[in-house]
Amino acid sequence: MFRPGFIEPLDGIRSKTPSYRMFYNVAGPLLPLLHRAFPGWILSTRELGQAMLAVTRHGYEKRILETKDIRRVVG
Repeated sequence: MFRPGFIEPLDGIRSKTPSYRMFYNVAGPLLPLLHRAFPGWILSTRELGQAMLAVTRHGYEKRILETKDIRRVVG
């Protein structure tokens, strides 16, 4: 099970939820600051996808992966 914190949408990915889209539009310019302030809480859609593929291919020692575990898988 993957339990990421905040997920930064990349590559044109947009949420289907209107309130999330509005939040991302407002928070978008602040994301570089949020990355620096909370490096262990924010993942990109790209990082999450790469980690999911890696865990599917190679497994992982834990059943529940938090943000720090997901980031460790991506390397």
